[in-house]
Amino acid sequence: MTNRTGASSLAQRAYARLRADILEGRLRPGQRLRPAGLAAAQGVSVSVVREVLNRLAGERLVRATPQQGFTVVQATAADLVDLFDVLALVETAALREAVERGTLEWESGVVAAHHRLARTPVPDPDGPGDGADEWARAHDAFHAATMAACGSPRLLETITGLVQCAALYRRWTHPHGEEGRDVAAEHRAIFEAAVGRDADLACRLHQEHVRRTVDGALAALEHENAAATGGTGPEPGTRAPAPEGP
Repeated sequence: MTNRTGASSLAQRAYARLRADILEGRLRPGQRLRPAGLAAAQGVSVSVVREVLNRLAGERLVRATPQQGFTVVQATAADLVDLFDVLALVETAALREAVERGTLEWESGVVAAHHRLARTPVPDPDGPGDGADEWARAHDAFHAATMAACGSPRLLETITGLVQCAALYRRWTHPHGEEGRDVAAEHRAIFEAAVGRDADLACRLHQEHVRRTVDGALAALEHENAAATGGTGPEPGTRAPAPEGP
């Protein structure tokens, strides 16, 4: 039992460290991940690293390719736009249902989640990653609370998977993706529309919130591509157009 518990603890620590390295940019998009080297660096077995990499592949943070091994997923504008278009589509569907059918208990959950988010300091882009993690958890919990009463567990499961994918872009594109935005005001407006039972307004505000995130992330990717190519801008064909407004 002790050995099994110890192995599980090692795997969990290796998972947390590799995940943080990806989200915080120490392992870059497209970078090859060699299990032997990672195992030596983290002081665990190759089998533990492979288990962790397969888990991260399930979260779409790592790509597993037969005969080629593991790489950090590649950030592209086309994938970003597609991901957030689908996310906005399913989230607004869940939000509309929740606002229209939510109980007082749901409303209380939304109030509590917004209060937590509003009281969580916005992370300093130059600071440690812990603050960003805490804010991201509060952010995701708030949006999840607004949709919790939609009545469809499958829809909520779909949203959870897409949010995990979106977290990668949010972390990679910060701080460029937040410049010029009052994100707290955006969340407050969504909150007020939701508890005010105005489904049309809540959905419109949520769509606008997502689109601002897309616009900022696209700008950040362009910045990254320009830096990688010596200031010449993104490679041809890598930047998809931003989605049209609602």
